[in-house]
Amino acid sequence: MKFYYTTLIKYTAAAILLGLFTIQGQAQVDLSSPYSIFGPGIPHQGVTVSQAGMGGSGMAFIELYRMNTLNPAALAYHLEPIFETSGVGTFSTFKTNTGSFKSRSFELNNLSLTFPIKRGVWGLTVGLEPYTTVGYDVNSASPDPSLTTTPVTKYSGDGGINKGYLGMAYKIYDKVDSAGNTSGMAIGSNFNYLFGTVDHNRQIAFPEEPAVQGLRIKESVLMRDVNFDFGVQYHTNLIKRSATRTDYLKLNIGATYSTGVDINSQKNSLVHNFNVNPLAVGDTLSILEMEKGHVTLPSRIVAGVGLDYISKKRRRYRFAIDYSTQQWSQYDEVFADQQKTFQFRDNHILSTGLEYTPSLGSTKYLRTVEYRVGFKFEETNIDIDGTAINDVGMSFGLTLPLHHRRGLTKSAFHISGQYGTYGTTDNGLIQEDYFKLYVGFSFTPHFRNRWFVQPKYD
Repeated sequence: MKFYYTTLIKYTAAAILLGLFTIQGQAQVDLSSPYSIFGPGIPHQGVTVSQAGMGGSGMAFIELYRMNTLNPAALAYHLEPIFETSGVGTFSTFKTNTGSFKSRSFELNNLSLTFPIKRGVWGLTVGLEPYTTVGYDVNSASPDPSLTTTPVTKYSGDGGINKGYLGMAYKIYDKVDSAGNTSGMAIGSNFNYLFGTVDHNRQIAFPEEPAVQGLRIKESVLMRDVNFDFGVQYHTNLIKRSATRTDYLKLNIGATYSTGVDINSQKNSLVHNFNVNPLAVGDTLSILEMEKGHVTLPSRIVAGVGLDYISKKRRRYRFAIDYSTQQWSQYDEVFADQQKTFQFRDNHILSTGLEYTPSLGSTKYLRTVEYRVGFKFEETNIDIDGTAINDVGMSFGLTLPLHHRRGLTKSAFHISGQYGTYGTTDNGLIQEDYFKLYVGFSFTPHFRNRWFVQPKYD
């Protein structure tokens, strides 16, 4: 018994270390994307590591021993408590028509704890993940014929919106025939607390004329409010098992709706002059403290279909395709009855992926590893003077069991990589070639150690 407690402690310690690493990494995001200069930043899709390996698809799948953060209804099928944490590192090369530079950033991807109130029927979860990310540092030199020197404008910003959530799901329909073929439907919802601060700064200087004062504008928006996610998941057999047939094919269908919200916000801003040489703060031109307003965050719809095939030799093939859209054209900011709008468009994401497991229940470790590939195409919410900013990428991933005997524990290590291109160099814009590395763990109890159950004997 001591061995099992020691193992649980080791897994928990590893999870805590990963959580601290990813949270600290989130605080160190210096450069996320130059395109995060707009509004609340770059929206997050909200996928787990295994879903990232399938291009961000898989919201319709039933996951018994790991999270499906795309669909709150999937929580109803969990059989064991699950603690899951993950982080993502982004390694980028930003290119323009005149040059390029490299950057890297690290941030939290998800942190969640879920446990079944009634196994396979009713579940509860609590978690934290990013909602948007801001991180940019861009210099622009634009000659002005009316000036004798070229002004240099520096744009910088950081922060973002986080999402803490409390969710619940329940299976409302469940049917099992004599051969073990199942069909069922579950519904679920998340209560989300959105919070965070977005900082945008702009500085204009004249480096060729040190005697000329520069201008610096600092703006910070604090946001706090709530919204909701609603999800449904349905599954049935397209090919059924029978006394003479052991292979089967399941159809999974899922959909979610996230409500929009006029998020309560407060703005602070400061405008002042500064001297370049020697560097010193000049006169304060404008100051604004705790001005109340709201930021309109749009609703989101996600729908997906999945096929899950188990062959006679217990090989597993899963295929998924998801589509999501979010109405960013409705985004705006209102402070002191002054509305600030952006030329956002509705974004659309099409993602698809394939997963393969050589042998379910095998005692050979490599035959229990899950292999994934995927593809994603996204029309982002950004359109700059008629130039659309898109995100296209390929992905791959693995799930490695932490124990070769999956009957003892379903805990696993997940790793996924995404390579893609964000933006374009057309019309003087910036293109990002990126590689994202997702790393995470999902922990479930050892079969001899039940979580959330008080032992009767010691």
